[in-house]
Amino acid sequence: MSWSLITSDYVVSAFSPGLAADYQQWLASNPDKAGRLGEIASMVVGEFRAALASNPETVMDTTEGTLPPSCLRHASNIIIFQLKGEMDQTLTEAENAAAIRADVFLRGIWMESIPAGSAAVTQTPSYAGPHEFQEFAQ
Repeated sequence: MSWSLITSDYVVSAFSPGLAADYQQWLASNPDKAGRLGEIASMVVGEFRAALASNPETVMDTTEGTLPPSCLRHASNIIIFQLKGEMDQTLTEAENAAAIRADVFLRGIWMESIPAGSAAVTQTPSYAGPHEFQEFAQ
């Protein structure tokens, strides 16, 4: 499983066109915030990596700043949530719901109920045919 490097550019590529324009305007109005998105991304990725590393089943990518595919959307949502808060923008109902789901997902990794980076995630599910459950049907 190939992990992806989460950078400011990666996060900006996930922005809606409206958020991208608002972000550029915010940077123009606040030049001292130029590196803030990178700081937020680094903090969130660090939290995800710490959660992943806490599970002994996780097969970690040793490259700092990377996350497994299962974490990318959730990490991006948390980063966007944090950034919009700093930009004093109101979250839409959908953005708020996505941020809540992302937080629940991250908590699940910490609690080891979501094996986001484990080798088991790459395995395919198996199907037990109905003949294997006949004793329960009687």
